[in-house]
Amino acid sequence: MPSRALVAIALLSLTATACVRVSTTRIAPATTAIPADSVRVFAIQSPGEYEELAVLRAHRFLARNSQVMRALRGRAARLGANGLLLLNTRGSGGVRGTGTGVVVGGPRAGEVVVGSVETNVDEFERAVAIRYKSR
Repeated sequence: MPSRALVAIALLSLTATACVRVSTTRIAPATTAIPADSVRVFAIQSPGEYEELAVLRAHRFLARNSQVMRALRGRAARLGANGLLLLNTRGSGGVRGTGTGVVVGGPRAGEVVVGSVETNVDEFERAVAIRYKSR
């Protein structure tokens, strides 16, 4: 039974780890970077006139929406975009798996641990980094 507790602790630490990675496909040359808090997000209506700079895709694992938005705005700002046009909401899927590991420290060092996990993984959100003209 102690190995089950170890598996539970390992799975809990896995679920406490959230990460966001943003991939970029450039459409136009980047310009001078701006502060991330200067990037305006357009979720429903787009600004009147704008230039598309890049398509952004956020790959996320157990990350909150605010973390994803912060990552997207940060990447857009580094490209010199002053706007972020959201294309879709997240697509989620499940991850199910089993694994085996070896305890590397503590009083149970060297013991083999076997367990399984089932969790939701939010895979992506897409947006276009844009440079729009203020009205």
